[in-house]
Amino acid sequence: MKRRMAWLSAFAMAALLVGCKAEQEIARGKPVAEIAAITFDGTLVKLEHFRGKVVLLNFWSGGCGPCIAEMPALDAVYRANRDRGSGFTVLALNMGEPDAAVQRAAARLGVSFPVLLDGLKITTDRYQVVGAPTSFLIDGEGRLIEKIVGPVDIAGLEAKLAGLL
Repeated sequence: MKRRMAWLSAFAMAALLVGCKAEQEIARGKPVAEIAAITFDGTLVKLEHFRGKVVLLNFWSGGCGPCIAEMPALDAVYRANRDRGSGFTVLALNMGEPDAAVQRAAARLGVSFPVLLDGLKITTDRYQVVGAPTSFLIDGEGRLIEKIVGPVDIAGLEAKLAGLL
């Protein structure tokens, strides 16, 4: 219970820091909205922490077969590119499932990129994500390169990264 209250407090703080207003759909080349997400230990994560790096913000759910199926391939792309050029990261943002369920799924998947919680669906709503998986490829300046609805085309992602890193 104490951990749950700390988790909710962190999300409330995140909401205050980045606002809760409705966002317009993000257009290619335009800045993306800030995220309101936390790690399993309650640390607030913001996109500005990754400024200068290319980011794949991946919205997923533990009950989504395509989400789970693409994770190992995303992890391979992450490991191959995280230290190239300006850097690359994947942020796997779970879409509102209980933190214990997300931790179990993350442990089963064994991915090396950050798995984040969006228990109140603040970021999910802000990015207008309707279904999982949905991903946003973001450049080092925080602008949208591409919105990907459905599983990520790994070969296409690698080709794009080759031109960005």
